[in-house]
Amino acid sequence: MKPTIIILFVFFLLNSCKNGESNKNSTQAIQDSITNTETRNVEKTQPEVEVIVKNNKSKASNPQDDWYWKNTLMSKNNKFEAWDEGEVELVMTYRKQQNDVQSRTFKVGSITSEGLVTINLPKNIKTETKLDNLNNLVFYDLQDISNLEYKNHKTGYFSNTTIGVEKNGITIGNLTIGNSVRTTYNLTNQSTLTMGDEGYLVYLAYVDGDAAMLGDEIRTDKVRRDGTNTIEAKTTVVYDLGFKSGWNFVKTEIIGSYDLKHERGLNASWFKKHNHTLVEEMPSDAEYFFRKESK
Repeated sequence: MKPTIIILFVFFLLNSCKNGESNKNSTQAIQDSITNTETRNVEKTQPEVEVIVKNNKSKASNPQDDWYWKNTLMSKNNKFEAWDEGEVELVMTYRKQQNDVQSRTFKVGSITSEGLVTINLPKNIKTETKLDNLNNLVFYDLQDISNLEYKNHKTGYFSNTTIGVEKNGITIGNLTIGNSVRTTYNLTNQSTLTMGDEGYLVYLAYVDGDAAMLGDEIRTDKVRRDGTNTIEAKTTVVYDLGFKSGWNFVKTEIIGSYDLKHERGLNASWFKKHNHTLVEEMPSDAEYFFRKESK
């Protein structure tokens, strides 16, 4: 059977640190966006919040819904109402190097003891790799690497799709941003990257110069999951990432789904389209999802 998704390309971009003033402006714009989103979210009506919850729990008859919500909280107006973890720090993490005893991190925000989320991005950071470094693979949704076109491929790049949550220096869970409990989980775990639950994940990427990653791929694959029959699935993958120096919002959206009929009625789907784009500000319907580590 032809494998479905083989290798994606990673996104985005790393180099050293130039355009210092440009980075500051970009960081300030991103920070302003987060602040403005917090202001807008305060004005959200209760029915709008209820719609998000309803969408995330729309298939109440499926026992997997409860599984997605296990150890998981969703914010409302940038605040977790049932927060009982006390004051914590939000960090992003560099990949472990050969001589590292533990992963290196840097602070990007906090959650108060009342559950209020605050993001404070550093203006400049040390990047981790280059745009064309295959170690940046994140979503594994491209089969043909040649479908990608790079601009300024040696630009320095750093990103995490999740934000670490630390209490007293110990990781207690992670934070994701998006509009669906399923999508924010599926797109941050390798075993569920091809699931078709619609929605989007937003994460932050930092580059030290203007750069781009562009490409698209349309293909038909034979796909299946354990407990399902094989089907032919036409899938589309689009990368439209024109990065500005500094911090950028990356939005990865799942559009369309193939329902793979499971012999035990479990949620078994496959994505029709992955759309990777940049957005100028944090979407107004985005929420934070906190997933606590199991003990």
